[in-house]
Amino acid sequence: MKHKVLATLGAVISVIGISIASAAPALAARPLEHDHFTDSSSAIAQEEFPGFCAGIVDFPVRHDRHAEGMFLFVHHGDGLAYGGGPIRSTDVWTNTLNEQTYTITESGQARDHKITDNGDGTLTVEIAVSGVQKVYGPDGKRLFMDTGTFRFEILIDHGGTPADPSDDEFIRDLGETASHGQADTAGRDFCEDLVTFIG
Repeated sequence: MKHKVLATLGAVISVIGISIASAAPALAARPLEHDHFTDSSSAIAQEEFPGFCAGIVDFPVRHDRHAEGMFLFVHHGDGLAYGGGPIRSTDVWTNTLNEQTYTITESGQARDHKITDNGDGTLTVEIAVSGVQKVYGPDGKRLFMDTGTFRFEILIDHGGTPADPSDDEFIRDLGETASHGQADTAGRDFCEDLVTFIG
């Protein structure tokens, strides 16, 4: 499990089951959907994510997450629905044996940069993300900061209606396509950092 600038945006996209991003030229079009969301959860990471940091973290870790944001979907000239919006999130990882915390805050904007209809019932969506991720240790001091822009692709099942995102289902993350900016966490391992800072 590696650090990544605004990595939780990908998780939010997976949970919602559709890409949340937007393209500026389409803002004049009538929105298909415009909504705000809030999501909070708390769980033991080893139960929430089977195999979490296996072989590295040997203590129970509580994961507390809060995310909120807005997303907007509009049609573009190609007839496909492009989405996007801002998001803010906080993830707190706590060693339950000593109550030491490792906190990651993220704030950014995501937008669908390019959508390709693959002709087989799926869409490849390239998402552009810009923003900042900050990592804090148990004493509240900032350890790392990642800021800039990156793009990644996801594969979506459009449910037979490529222009209607309401029935879309997330299939998988296809990986990063571009990255620019400051990345203090580049080359660092999240699991090893948990051991170093809260173990």
